[in-house]
Amino acid sequence: MNKTWNVTTSALAFAAVAGASGTAFGNADVIAKSKDPANVVMPNYTYNGHNFSALDQINLTNVKNLGVAWTLQIGILDSHEASPLVIGDTMYIASPKPNYVYALDLAKEGVIKWEFRPTMDVALATSQTCCGAQTRALYYAEGKIFYATLDGQVIGLDAKSGEQLWRSVGTDITRYEGMAGNAIVAGKLFIGGNEGGEGGARGKVHAYNIDTGKQQWVMYNMGPNNEVGIGPRFNKNYFGHSQASPALDTWIGDSWKRGGGTSWGYFTFDPDLNIFYYSTGNCGPWNPDYRREWGKVELDAKGALMTYQSNFCASQMARDATTGELIWAYNITPQDQWDLDEPLNTPLIDITVNGQPRKAALKSARNGWVHVWDRATGKLINEPFMHSFTNNIKGYDWERGTPLYDIDRMAFTDVDDRRKYTQIDPRANPKPDNYTGTEHVWCPGIDARNWQNDAFSPQTGWNYVSTNNSCQTQVVIKGDYVPGQGYTLRRGAGGAGEPARDLTGAETTVPGSLKAIDPVGRKVAVQRDWAVANQTPVSATAGGFLLQGGNDQGVLRAMNARTLETVWEFRTGSRWNQSPITYMFQNKQYVAVIASSAAANTAVAATAAANDANRYRRSGTTLYVFKLPG
Repeated sequence: MNKTWNVTTSALAFAAVAGASGTAFGNADVIAKSKDPANVVMPNYTYNGHNFSALDQINLTNVKNLGVAWTLQIGILDSHEASPLVIGDTMYIASPKPNYVYALDLAKEGVIKWEFRPTMDVALATSQTCCGAQTRALYYAEGKIFYATLDGQVIGLDAKSGEQLWRSVGTDITRYEGMAGNAIVAGKLFIGGNEGGEGGARGKVHAYNIDTGKQQWVMYNMGPNNEVGIGPRFNKNYFGHSQASPALDTWIGDSWKRGGGTSWGYFTFDPDLNIFYYSTGNCGPWNPDYRREWGKVELDAKGALMTYQSNFCASQMARDATTGELIWAYNITPQDQWDLDEPLNTPLIDITVNGQPRKAALKSARNGWVHVWDRATGKLINEPFMHSFTNNIKGYDWERGTPLYDIDRMAFTDVDDRRKYTQIDPRANPKPDNYTGTEHVWCPGIDARNWQNDAFSPQTGWNYVSTNNSCQTQVVIKGDYVPGQGYTLRRGAGGAGEPARDLTGAETTVPGSLKAIDPVGRKVAVQRDWAVANQTPVSATAGGFLLQGGNDQGVLRAMNARTLETVWEFRTGSRWNQSPITYMFQNKQYVAVIASSAAANTAVAATAAANDANRYRRSGTTLYVFKLPG
């Protein structure tokens, strides 16, 4: 707690942002092109995942003058979550299902050069995947575009012609296992993950040769050591790692085979260490009685979980990018029973501790806490701290690397089991019609934040995150695993909803905020509260401003990175699900983003509240490109 920290903001840090921090193992073409901030070769711009552009032609002085350069109607009404790529004179965009890819001519204001349409069963992909139409990324390397479709195809395209060069299949869509598209190009490998934990899929990452598409290896997030990649290089840093097979022995029976922990979040990569970083989804099923001794919870006097931690779902992972070997892991929410999956970015930052430079990995986690690890070893550099209010986690034993749980917030199938540990009865008055006595309430509900891109600025040293103030009540239930069907084993508890809570734990009407998180001061440095939920991706620039879509009022905003005050906005009358980008073409900086939403338009009555978000937005899908005058 008394360590001295500061974030490196020197020219070296800015070089790292541009992707120049190392070339030992990274793809040389990716590194070369990302060193030029005119290009956008991957989500979040660069291997370190900062989602920060080094361009500053547009800045706090002139951003107020931004105007529309050109637009393009995409024609697919759905949630567009994959930010555009820009390489030279071409922009590449991907649609949600049916996962089309477009190449746009920047010299001709977005005239379509080519369009690729994969062969896919959209109805099957929709029925066998959870939670929307997500396809979150395209990737570029060596004249090729790489991506994954929702139904689990992994595809390599010729960047000039759109010709399909190769196709592999990475997941089994018939068993509720798809792909959200998140991946990384490391060396000669395209490494991706999977989704489908809500249907009992077992989380994994899998690698493909970028020239041939041939699968090189598959590593799972739980199971036997050989399937997880646990060998002599694995750092057993924490309690729960001492077992002979830590990703197997922390599960009861064969529950790990249906354990969730899928890998559908953003990847980052350190080319010098040859380690890539990602985090894993919720444990499956949500009902923890299927993953431990039935109805039994073992907490120590502080609240640390002693058994059946369910390694490694809801966890941070770090693997060798050539072999897939697991180098280190950290169980962010052991025995997760609240859907606190971690499909989030892991920015790689440089800090100084007690006068010594440290290379760190940062996670503003979905469970409401901020973690900073040593990038090479996985050891926590300092004690985690809350960025959003939680009461299921009441603190951390950070040297042992485990959260401290409140037994009142934990799940039990049978009321007799619950009564052995707690008499708290949050739904007793008034009782819902289907009251069981096992209802439990917790904050931060299922997410203090979600998958949406955060951004780290080396200018401020802050991580910018869209957060959520919700709390939730649920009941876990009995059920059987059936391949290809949902496997959460939970339901809403009924009755009145739980009030939202601010960072202090006080009731609030604010649904969420944009927060600037200071990993040095271990605090939320600045925040901007929203009257209407606005949990959308954030990007940062060297021009001193942030870019974020505003679902509350159907606008794209630029905000001062230090104060979060609006310095420019443009009304599109739509929702937002995509991270804006900025790029350079013919010596002029542009901003680009797709405003989108599915074809659902709630009727707006004359008596609706003045700030009702539906007054400001309708469904549509339009690519907007902005520039300064002249």
